[in-house]
Amino acid sequence: MICLLLLLPNLSTARGGFSYVYIQGDKSTPFYVKFEDQMLPRYGKNYSIIPQLAPGVINIQILFQQSVYPAQKFAISVPEGGFRGFLLMKKDNNFVLYDIHQQFYLHSGNKPEEDQAPVKNVADAYVYTNTSAAQPKASDVLGSNTPKFLSDVELKNDRVVQTESTIEKPAGNRPQIIGKTTEPVTAPKHDDRLPMRNSDCPIPLETRDFDDLYKKVEGKSESVKLKFLLSKMDYCYTTAQARILAKALDNDPERYTFLKRVFPRVTDQANFPMLENLLTTQEWKSYFQLIIP
Repeated sequence: MICLLLLLPNLSTARGGFSYVYIQGDKSTPFYVKFEDQMLPRYGKNYSIIPQLAPGVINIQILFQQSVYPAQKFAISVPEGGFRGFLLMKKDNNFVLYDIHQQFYLHSGNKPEEDQAPVKNVADAYVYTNTSAAQPKASDVLGSNTPKFLSDVELKNDRVVQTESTIEKPAGNRPQIIGKTTEPVTAPKHDDRLPMRNSDCPIPLETRDFDDLYKKVEGKSESVKLKFLLSKMDYCYTTAQARILAKALDNDPERYTFLKRVFPRVTDQANFPMLENLLTTQEWKSYFQLIIP
């Protein structure tokens, strides 16, 4: 099994890139994910990212903190070079995974044939190179058939994840790529809901100390950079500093994980939405929007 896991990155790269699975739960019921009998590291209490997957069926267990609920088992079909996104929730007193993109329920203990990966779901299908261009709003995606969450679920679902089926595509089903433009890039409008200064973290790390931290990050191997950064959440950062640290990470799942954790430690949170362009796919941009209250 260990040898197989070591071979998966090479197999995935050879066949079109890694795939990943994202699972989000509620804030009041922390959970862990066990993947093929191996506990995955947990960077957040109410979400989990399973990265670097080869296409095929994976078997996971969702374990709840302090065993408040029995372990839930799911068989998930992973597309080639793509992604799956799920909400962990209760339905009829049983736990299910709600597929955000295909909008159906996957019940605990399902058989592999009861889940089907999207026919076309390429992780890098939508690349926005023009940050000033209008982009689809994630809040306009799911309709009246979206599941109603239980009263004890505290998901931040004011902004709903963008689904591939609602993104306008040009003729021929070719991926839409927004090219460069000569129009000047305008600064994002200030969001009056966010304070100008974070009272919980008012003073950022001094420039000299930040430079020392960044040098340490650059000296780490790619496999441990994220873990090292997440251990530095006792510091406060400016949005500009958070951008520099996030760019040191080499993929969207890791950048998203860091941005989600660093947001409460950012002094100028009103500027934080500008970091959305650090993420390369519309999928992860939509997840990023869920970070901001």
